[in-house]
Amino acid sequence: MTRQTIIDALWHGRDPFANPPETLRPLDLQGWRSVHPYLDEAVHDWRPGVVVEIGTWKGASALHLARTMAAGGVPGTVIAVDTWLGAVDHWADPALFAELAMENGYPSLYRTFLANVLREGMADRIVPLPLDSVNAAELLRLRGVAADVIHLDAGHEEASVAADLRAWWPVLRPGGLFIADDYDRLGGKFPGVGRAVDAFCAEHGLEGPWSFRGKAKFLKPNFLKPKFITPIPGG
Repeated sequence: MTRQTIIDALWHGRDPFANPPETLRPLDLQGWRSVHPYLDEAVHDWRPGVVVEIGTWKGASALHLARTMAAGGVPGTVIAVDTWLGAVDHWADPALFAELAMENGYPSLYRTFLANVLREGMADRIVPLPLDSVNAAELLRLRGVAADVIHLDAGHEEASVAADLRAWWPVLRPGGLFIADDYDRLGGKFPGVGRAVDAFCAEHGLEGPWSFRGKAKFLKPNFLKPKFITPIPGG
């Protein structure tokens, strides 16, 4: 799919970067593991037409993916999914809470994301989708948008991650790559992420997950494994 067909499908043809504000916020690419070998591999090896990132924060990793695609001549688009309202971590931690940039009692983080994408000249490679994860996944399914690569970096609680995995698995095309952030086999700061990812891979009989420097990856099979059917006596 081209960026325009994605905008037609998700935004009813209205480019979210059209008519930007006259004054943009300063460039602020604060993030975590926004540059990572798994993200580079996703672009170089999969040459994706559609990448979906769930939990994009200020856009640092989405911009890295977009720049890597541009440099490698990959004509793909990053769909950046976020409410830009923060997760429980951002409301519980005073330092992260400040990053939400409250205006009149409401987070204004989307304005930082918007400014970063425009200042980096990547508006032609990124399409924001300001929805919660589950509703965004449903919208993509309804509109027939399939992802070649999914990068999950949203909530960190086990139940939240498990819900995201269930919601986005149908959106990933067969043979596609799924990357989950904040994964640590030893538990780490967010042990719920590892438990949810491991349980999902076991439930679906997937190889992996493979992990490196705080991210995990696993593949969606190109085919569905046939279920064992107990033979009927005399049938």
